[in-house]
Amino acid sequence: MPKHRLFHGTNGDNILQIIDTQQMRPDASGQIFFSQFDWAPVLQHGADTRRKAAFAICVDINIQPPASLQRKQTPGVLNTLVVRTNSPLMVEVIELIVREPGASQVSPKTSVIYYATIVNIRISYVRS
Repeated sequence: MPKHRLFHGTNGDNILQIIDTQQMRPDASGQIFFSQFDWAPVLQHGADTRRKAAFAICVDINIQPPASLQRKQTPGVLNTLVVRTNSPLMVEVIELIVREPGASQVSPKTSVIYYATIVNIRISYVRS
């Protein structure tokens, strides 16, 4: 299967784990949920009350059998792509989107220091 560029929203701890391990793990039912075309709808899944922000990532992912794909609508995400797999999937995080409370527009940042290592990912802050 070809490489996909997809969006995923989850809390800050999970985002940091994905960046650190370059892997996404399926949930208990063997699924990983993505938005195919847009980051905005997945921010609802990235709410992090401790950090007072919502998080999403854009990833490049090469989905290989035995993983399978299902396209469907889910609440709030009309273009959901569900990957069914029992194994973690390797990803390259391309962009991190951070939405602050009451935010309405996006401003991109590049090259963030993460655990004292330069990571070439784009950081976009959504601000009011």
